[in-house]
Amino acid sequence: MKNHHLAKQRGFTLIELMVTIAIGAILLGIALFSTTQMTNKEKANNFAMEFKRQVKFARAKAMTTGDPVVMCAMATPGSDGACAADWMTGTIIMFSDINNNGTFENSADILLRSVSSLVSNSKIKSTANSIQFDTRGQASSNQSFIYCPTSDNKYNIKLEVMPAGTIRDLGKTTETCDS
Repeated sequence: MKNHHLAKQRGFTLIELMVTIAIGAILLGIALFSTTQMTNKEKANNFAMEFKRQVKFARAKAMTTGDPVVMCAMATPGSDGACAADWMTGTIIMFSDINNNGTFENSADILLRSVSSLVSNSKIKSTANSIQFDTRGQASSNQSFIYCPTSDNKYNIKLEVMPAGTIRDLGKTTETCDS
């Protein structure tokens, strides 16, 4: 005669299943938090790399063409006008400033490049509203840029354009984009 009470159980109990699901949820939460942090850090690094590339392009164009080159933000790139008061406005443009007056005019200047300026929810703060390179590739002055990919200022980075026209990535900073 067989004893049914001694038969081996198969499957999971309800408690084992709930513990497994809870552990999985905790691990998923940790992974999502880590991914968000990594995304914000990568956003800052990508902006820094792209901005440095654009500054190097503008400087090289000034030296190769023999014309002054201006890099700034404009609300409507390609139309006549002065640079915007801050770098968060519109699109970053580079133009050969043939008449050397610091403003873009379709009839006199050459638009070299326009680049979408910022990723949504990010900010940039600068000590100047434009970078001007002379025919030797030198910048008009020392200018610093703070890029803030998020509002919590956790991954802010600082870039600096030197008077020689080179750009330095100063890395993570505690400075903010708020006024």
